[in-house]
Amino acid sequence: MKSHVPPVRFTPQGLQIPTETEVLDGVLADFNDAFGGGLNLNLETPQGQLASSLAAVIADKNNVIAELANQIHPEYAEGAMQDAIAQIYFLQRKPATDSAVVCEFVGLPGTQIPQGFIVQDAAGNQWALQQETGIPISGKVSGTLIAAGQIEAPAHSVNVIYQALVGLDRADNPHPAVPGRAQESRAEFAERRRRSVAINAHGTPQAVYANVFALDGVRDVYVIDNPKGQSVQAGATGYTLKPHSIYVAAVGGDDTAVAETILRCAGSGCDFNGNTEITVYDHGYSDPKPAYQVAFMRPAELPVYFRIKIERGAFPGADAAIKQAVIAAFKGRIGANLYAIRYVAPVVQAVPNVHVLDVEIGLSAGGMGNSVAVGIDQMPVVRAENIEVAGV
Repeated sequence: MKSHVPPVRFTPQGLQIPTETEVLDGVLADFNDAFGGGLNLNLETPQGQLASSLAAVIADKNNVIAELANQIHPEYAEGAMQDAIAQIYFLQRKPATDSAVVCEFVGLPGTQIPQGFIVQDAAGNQWALQQETGIPISGKVSGTLIAAGQIEAPAHSVNVIYQALVGLDRADNPHPAVPGRAQESRAEFAERRRRSVAINAHGTPQAVYANVFALDGVRDVYVIDNPKGQSVQAGATGYTLKPHSIYVAAVGGDDTAVAETILRCAGSGCDFNGNTEITVYDHGYSDPKPAYQVAFMRPAELPVYFRIKIERGAFPGADAAIKQAVIAAFKGRIGANLYAIRYVAPVVQAVPNVHVLDVEIGLSAGGMGNSVAVGIDQMPVVRAENIEVAGV
């Protein structure tokens, strides 16, 4: 049976689908032919209503086909289709990670602290001990606790023992917690895939970047090399790169795995830079195996400050909503430039009934401006206490 409804066509220029008006006209023409002609095609008639409904169903089906066709393009793919395309590059989406903090437990030697033991922070968040541990003769032991989500905890804030344990006197975190991260977003995964096309290569910064970033637990990577015969300075902090060397900065991941990947992918005869040095052995030989001292950078945290000016008289809770919006939108990277204007839209969306007057960014509460330059040896972080919301 012939239909007047224009079909979906796959052409060399891409997918072509008819407009909803063209679909409706085709359905009405089919109805008219089916009834022998002369049919009243007014959309307010019963047959007009049926034609409109059928045209809407066809148009919706066409849109689904168009969406599916777009999923084949790496720049537009999302969800399972994006995961499938990334498999071509041997890449997997980074899963969500828990927040982690190291606490020191003080108490009676021999006291066993069970896995899952809970310590609360000042905000009431509960942190659970990852592995059972025992207090040694020194009376002090450290353990890693985790909490689901992106949770911040300043130093000395995770110290409330949720349930008393005989032999345990106190718990405290000497350093701030490491916030977790959400699952790698579509945009983040697409950017990493774009920058990881060299994952099967060797001897280039791009190959090192792709392979180190693919390691479990790695959250950010920066790679640069210095092919010159003399030292050079790089980045906002002027970090010195050795002659004929490669520089790798990595956040997260296992030290040994990072070092082994750098040695495998960096190429022969180059020097290394950084504050972390690992001995890597060539397991292709029997003992004594060749050993290489591989250095890379564990970047220092760079606190970033924000000042958001809003019209005086905002509703209660606006401050907290604005701070949470900034933290959620913050995507600081090693060696990147951060711009205050990027955070205007998230703040406005978080408090649509509040007049946002200005957004500033800086490296101290007294040094605000429009942008911040991050060094290649720094990892920018933002915390709620470093976000000022001022009513003017």
